[in-house]
Amino acid sequence: MKTRLIYLVLLIVCFSCGTNNKKLSEAQKEKIKGEVKEVVNIIIKSAEQSNFDMASPIWLDSPDFVYINNGKSSSYKEFVEFSKSHFSKANLKCTIKDENYVFLDHSNIMYTTSCTWTSKFKNGYSILADPWTMSLLIREIGRKWKVTYFSESGVEKSIKDSESSNELNQIELNKQWMGTWKWEGANDTAIFWDNKSYGTGLEGHIKFVTKGQVFMERKEFAGYNKEYDKYISAQMTKGEEIEMSAYWFTSKNKCIQVPFEYILNPEKASYRIEIEFKSPDIAVAISIVNNKTISVDTWTRVK
Repeated sequence: MKTRLIYLVLLIVCFSCGTNNKKLSEAQKEKIKGEVKEVVNIIIKSAEQSNFDMASPIWLDSPDFVYINNGKSSSYKEFVEFSKSHFSKANLKCTIKDENYVFLDHSNIMYTTSCTWTSKFKNGYSILADPWTMSLLIREIGRKWKVTYFSESGVEKSIKDSESSNELNQIELNKQWMGTWKWEGANDTAIFWDNKSYGTGLEGHIKFVTKGQVFMERKEFAGYNKEYDKYISAQMTKGEEIEMSAYWFTSKNKCIQVPFEYILNPEKASYRIEIEFKSPDIAVAISIVNNKTISVDTWTRVK
């Protein structure tokens, strides 16, 4: 009896494999294409509406799930965290250029597309991903299509936001930094930051003072970059390496600064400074590391 059961199981497995590998008719392919396209449409719609939960039933919640973004591999949990964070920060728009379906068998379809994505971030900048490609392995599990593998890659660049750029003149707003600013700390310590106009940018001289004695000095040169509609700043402290950063105004009295290497994707920067001009003579700078505030500093214009 046991031997017969083994033969029966083997027969079922062989029949199942044979059925799955049977050549698909054109009518079957068109039907599957429609079902897979519906899955892709839901994914794109969920991104454009900043609603991850809309597409959550489509992603396979399993250790077998793999997500790759420009060469970086992530688990299902990491993918969910990244997606929800990204959706909360930006308004997304996708444009499909072309798409292709590869039928591995009846239950496994590889969908690939060439597309563009525009991400308009809520703190005042936009990123264009073009060219951009996406590849999804979509598998039928329990009569439902699930994405088990998702890879995307391409080129991202910062672009001007047509709405905000009409309202925010970075060159004019940057003039708010003109003059001499002072930060006061404990133990009779202060920082004096003197900015002078230089073309469309600023030339700065920073002095660190304790009990009336200068113990460190720094030079800064900040210039406007038309392509990015942002300022690029270079700072040099005596005896140290040069530091590069990018900053721009997100409103008429707020600006953000990130390390220069994140000028194209500032949302990925682990460190940033958010500054708000409370008045023409008072600016509050909030330093943030891994989305946690580590310091709040007040700068006062002294002349």
